[in-house]
Amino acid sequence: MERSTAPAAAVPLQRAREIGQVVPGAQPERDASLARVRHGVYADAAALEASTDDARYVTRIQAVNAVRDRPIFARESALAAHGVPFGRPDAVYTTGDRRTAHKKAGVVHSAVELAPDDVFEVGGLRVCSLAFALAEVARRSDPLDSVSALDFALRDRRVTKQQVLDALQRQSRRGHDAAHWAIAFADGRGESVGESWSRVRIFQLGFAAPELQRRVTGPTGKEWRVDMTFERPGRRPLYGEFDGAVKYGALANQAGKSGAKALAEEKLRDDDLLFTGDPAHWVWLDVLQPSRLDALLTAHGVPRVRPALLGLASR
Repeated sequence: MERSTAPAAAVPLQRAREIGQVVPGAQPERDASLARVRHGVYADAAALEASTDDARYVTRIQAVNAVRDRPIFARESALAAHGVPFGRPDAVYTTGDRRTAHKKAGVVHSAVELAPDDVFEVGGLRVCSLAFALAEVARRSDPLDSVSALDFALRDRRVTKQQVLDALQRQSRRGHDAAHWAIAFADGRGESVGESWSRVRIFQLGFAAPELQRRVTGPTGKEWRVDMTFERPGRRPLYGEFDGAVKYGALANQAGKSGAKALAEEKLRDDDLLFTGDPAHWVWLDVLQPSRLDALLTAHGVPRVRPALLGLASR
C-alpha cells in the first residue's frame, strides 16, 4: 500500500461532530473509523494508517495545537511545520510561556522568552522561525538530524548560516559547541537526507572529507554529477554514491520507465564514471550500521585522517 505524505486531520471530538467526521452520539473508543491521536482528539483511522511516519508526526502536532491555547512549536516540531527534514522525534516540542516547563502526555515544553521575530505562523500553527529551530536542533539533537535539516534549508535558500548563528546567540549556552560544528559542517550541495547522513558518518569514522557534486564526463560525452569524490594518493578518485532504498524502482517511477531500464541506465552511468575513477555505492543499511560503511571505504583505500569516534566503526 502506498503511504500518504499528507497528515490525517486531527480534530477535537466536538469539532469532529460539527463537521461530520464523527457520527453524533458515537463513542470514539468503539468506533473503528476513528483513531485516538491524544486525549479528546481523533483522526480518521484509515487515513492515519495510510500515512507516512512523518505525516503521522504532523498529525500529533495538529492534535496538540487543537487542545492547547495557541502553543508555539519548537525544535523538530517547528522543522516539521516548516517542511524541513526533522528526524524521528519521540515528543512534540513547544516553547515560550516562562511560567511552565515540563514533559507531559508526549509534549516537551521549554520555558523561554522569545523575541517577536522568532515566532512565525505556518499553516495555522505558531512556530519558531526556521533559523531559531535549526539552531536549537543543532545544539540539542543528533548531528545526523541537525546536519540533514541544515543542508536542506541551505539548499533551498531558506536561511543562511549567519541567520542560524544569530538565532543561536539568542538561546541557552548549552550545546553551543555542537551547534557551531553542525552549522560549519552543513553544506547546501547535499541533495538528500541520505547524503547528509553519509557525510556525517564519514566524518565520524575519521575519513577525509569528500568533494561534493563533482561533474564528470565519460566517453559517451554525457556529463554526470556524483554525490561525493574522494581523492586517494597514488590512485584514481573514488566516486561515492548514496543509493536510497529501492533506488532503481524509485528511478523508474520518477521517469516512467521500467526497473530494468533504470538499472541499465545506472550501469551506463557507472561505465562512464569508470573512465576517470572508481564508483562505489552504499545504501541506508551501511549508514545505519557505520561499521559497514567503514569497511567499504577502507576497502576502497579512502584515507583516514583522524581516529574514528570511540566504538563507531565496530558497531
